[in-house]
Amino acid sequence: MELTDVNYWKSLINIGFTRILVLKVLSIGPNHGYGIVKELQSITSGCCIPTLGTIYPILKELTQHGYAEVSEDTQLKGAQKRRVYTLTPSGLEAYNVALEAWRASIPYIYKAIEHDGLVSIETLQMPVSK
Repeated sequence: MELTDVNYWKSLINIGFTRILVLKVLSIGPNHGYGIVKELQSITSGCCIPTLGTIYPILKELTQHGYAEVSEDTQLKGAQKRRVYTLTPSGLEAYNVALEAWRASIPYIYKAIEHDGLVSIETLQMPVSK
């Protein structure tokens, strides 16, 4: 543990943030592990890029607890079959609950770190690009 290494702090943030981001990606539609990593790289502008070694345990846990279902993509010619994950209704509900918890917490986290007055989530939201 090296507290003066920015990568240490980024990894801690990523650990807490990755699960909700995986749920976010799967709330958009079915995806496979590598596709989820690429999507996370895109939506976080490269800030939070978990490894497949981080993604697959989360996907396994989501599947084991009924929040996601897994199927094999057989459309790839000559390539390995990909395991495609899809959120179940319980998984979508879990994403919405997690989103609510994050939105309620972010202004207070920001306040604690920045020592500014309490900010609203609207202040922190960036425009959504499509």
